[in-house]
Amino acid sequence: MRRTAAVAVATMVAFGAHAQAPADWKAKWDAALEKSKGQSLAISVHSQDGYAASIRPFQRKFPNIKVTVTEIIPDAMVTRVLNEQKNHVYAWDVMWASTTNMNSSLIPAGAFQDLEPFLLLPEVADPSNWNAPDYQWTTSKAKQVFIQSLFTTNLAFQNMDNSNGFRVTKLEDLLDPRLKGKIGIRDPYHANGGTWTFGAFLKLGGRDFIKKYFTDMDLVVNMNPRQAADAVMRGDLAIGTGITTDVISRCKRAGGCKNVEPLPFGEIMGTRGVAVFKNAPHREAATVFINWFLSKEGQAAHLAEFAKLNESGAVSRRKDVPPPGPEHLATVPDYAHLDKAFIPGMDEGNEVLEEAMKIYADIKGGPR
Repeated sequence: MRRTAAVAVATMVAFGAHAQAPADWKAKWDAALEKSKGQSLAISVHSQDGYAASIRPFQRKFPNIKVTVTEIIPDAMVTRVLNEQKNHVYAWDVMWASTTNMNSSLIPAGAFQDLEPFLLLPEVADPSNWNAPDYQWTTSKAKQVFIQSLFTTNLAFQNMDNSNGFRVTKLEDLLDPRLKGKIGIRDPYHANGGTWTFGAFLKLGGRDFIKKYFTDMDLVVNMNPRQAADAVMRGDLAIGTGITTDVISRCKRAGGCKNVEPLPFGEIMGTRGVAVFKNAPHREAATVFINWFLSKEGQAAHLAEFAKLNESGAVSRRKDVPPPGPEHLATVPDYAHLDKAFIPGMDEGNEVLEEAMKIYADIKGGPR
C-alpha cells in the first residue's frame, strides 16, 4: 500500500494543504460553549475497554452537557445508523471508534457531515501539532473522519495448550495440518478485527496462500470478539483472529492466559477516529466535544484512561501528548514509513481488505 503523489496532489487541490482554524474562532467557540449548556450529546463508541472511560473526563469538565454513551461494535453501528437514516431518524451526534467501517460503509452512505467546520480551536486545526498530517483523514474523498490515533497492533493470538506444543512462528505455519479446525475467525463477510487479519495475511502471503488458508483449514467462525477470545482462552481453539487486545490484557491481569501470545506476524496499523453524523441533533455539544477531545488536554485525558484498561495502544497522533508508558510507546508507528503499513481503516488498506473478503466469499459462498 502506498499513497501516491497523484493522490496527495488531488487531496491538496480538493481541500487545500491543511485545515486552519477560522479567523473568528474565539467568537464561534464561545458561542458553542454557551449554546451547548443544557444540550444532550449522543455519542457512539467502540465497545473495546477504554473508549467509554475516555469520555468521562469530558463529562466532568462539561457537566452542563448531558452525555449518553453507547458502546457498540462498529459494524453493528453501521447497520443501526443506516437503517435509522433511511427512515429519516437522526438520533446520534458523534461516533468515535476504529475507522474501518466508518470509512468503508458510513462515508459512502453519506452518514457523516464534513468535520472541518467543527475544528475551531487553533491547536486542533493546526497540522503542525499532529504527526503524519497526510494521514489525518481516512480518505482523500471527504474530510469527515479525523484520525486521532495510529498504532501498531496484532489481533491474532495462539494458545500453546491447544496446539500440542506446535508454535506458529511464520505465516506458512498456519497451513499446518495440526491446526486444521483449530483456527477461529470472526464474521468473514464484514470489516472487523477478524477480517483485518485476512488483509494482513493476504499482504504477507499473496492470493495463493490466502486461498489455501480459506480452503484447507476448516476455519471456525465466531461472530464477535468476545466469542473469539473466549474460545482461545478456554483452549477450544489453538488460534484466534480478531481478538481485541483488551480481552487478553484483562485475562493476564487476573493471572490467566499464560500460554496465550500474539502471533509474531500479521501486524496491523490500527486507526481510531472521530466524526459527526449527518443532521446531528446537538451541533454545539458535538462541537465542544470534538474540540476538547482533539485538544492536548483531551488527548492526554483519553490516553490516561485508556491505559488503565489496556496494556498497549494508548497512542495519540498529537506531538505534544506522549504515550503514558513504555508498553504503549512500543505501539507508536514509524510515522516516516506509513506507506509500507497495512492500514485497513483508510482507503488503500480497505482495498486489500475488500479483496481478501471477496476471495473468501468466492470460495465459501456468502453475501458479498
